[in-house]
Amino acid sequence: MICIKRWGLMEIILHIGGGTYGKKAGINRFINNFQLLPKALRDCILLENDDKLYTASEVLMVCERLKIPMVLDYHHHLCNPCEEEITELLDRIYDTWKNESLPIKMHFSSPKSKQEFRSHHTYIDLDSFLSFLKLVKKKNQDVDVMLEAKGKDEALFRLIRGLKYQNVVVNGTTILL
Repeated sequence: MICIKRWGLMEIILHIGGGTYGKKAGINRFINNFQLLPKALRDCILLENDDKLYTASEVLMVCERLKIPMVLDYHHHLCNPCEEEITELLDRIYDTWKNESLPIKMHFSSPKSKQEFRSHHTYIDLDSFLSFLKLVKKKNQDVDVMLEAKGKDEALFRLIRGLKYQNVVVNGTTILL
């Protein structure tokens, strides 16, 4: 769970959770428990796809049903892909944010290695990140991208240097393709 305090609002980014008795049962448990929460808490919750159990399309279905935003974790999608291509889901993912005052949020990280694909690398792979940016740019909407890298600040500084070397415009924390 990640809690972010920005713009005076609290966001809580969750995974659906366990799959005891199967995914369908896990999804139903999440939906039932979500609906028992006070509205003020429900209004803070966003869902993210995970790297083992619930795919982007399954989480998106829950988000659409509950009318809450979905945070696409691109690395998790690569670890735990769904039948649909991510390009097929992007319109629907963006639509979960249509009533939000904040920009769409997505997570990006690079795999540690082929053997430890689910683990986060120390740094962000520049080519993969550029491909990801080109993918989300097709929607022509601002997106907040949270980078997940073991190298923290140094990973960001290396990525920014690499982007500038590729003649990508970087203005503070804004990247323009």
